[in-house]
Amino acid sequence: MKERRGGGLGDIFEFEGSFYTYTGKIFDLVMVSVLWVLGSLPVVTFGASCSALYAAVSRSVRQDAGTVTARFWKTYRRDLRSSLPIWIGYGAAIFVLLLNLGIVRSRMEGLTGLFFMMFYGFLSILLIIACCYAFPALSRFDMSAGWIIKLSFYLLVRHFPVSLLLLAVFAGAYLLILWKLMLVVIVPGVAVLLASFLIDPILDRHMPDSTASL
Repeated sequence: MKERRGGGLGDIFEFEGSFYTYTGKIFDLVMVSVLWVLGSLPVVTFGASCSALYAAVSRSVRQDAGTVTARFWKTYRRDLRSSLPIWIGYGAAIFVLLLNLGIVRSRMEGLTGLFFMMFYGFLSILLIIACCYAFPALSRFDMSAGWIIKLSFYLLVRHFPVSLLLLAVFAGAYLLILWKLMLVVIVPGVAVLLASFLIDPILDRHMPDSTASL
C-alpha cells in the first residue's frame, strides 16, 4: 500500500492551514489600518499612530507576537508623548517647504523658479523619507526624540537605495488611497508590511543593546 500524502485541498481548510492563516493576516491588516486611521484623527497623534502601526505589523502580523489590537494600543500609549516633538518637527518643516514650493511656483518663473521648485521639492522628499525611518525606530528603540531624528537622517543617507524603495512603496500607497479613498482600510497595513521587510533588517543591524525597547 502507498502512504497517503498530505497537502491536499482538505489541508488548506484546516484550522491552522494556509487558508485560515492568510485570511487571518488579511483581517489583521484591515484591522490595523482602521486603527491607524482612528489613531491619526486628532492629527497631533499621527506620529504615535504610525509608530503603533509599524509595531503591530512588524510584531503581530509578521511574527504572530500577540494580537494587532493589543500591540497597536500598547505602542500607541507608550509612544504618544515621545512622538509629539518628532511629528511636530517633521510636520512643520515639511509644511514650510511645501508652502515655499507653492509660493515659488506661483510667483517665480524661468530657471530661477525651476531651481527653487526642485530644491524645495527635494528637501521635502528627504524629510518624508526620514519620517519613514523615524517612527519605525521609535517603535523599536528607547531613545529621546532628538536621537530618533538623528538616527532617521543617518539611516536615510546610509541606506539610500533602500530609502528610495521606501519612498516608492509609500508614494504608491498614497496614490492608491487618492484613487480610491475606501482603500484606506487596507493599503496602510499592506504598505507598512512591505516596508517592514526593508526596514526591520536595518533596525536590527543598528539596534543598541542597552536601549532596545521591549
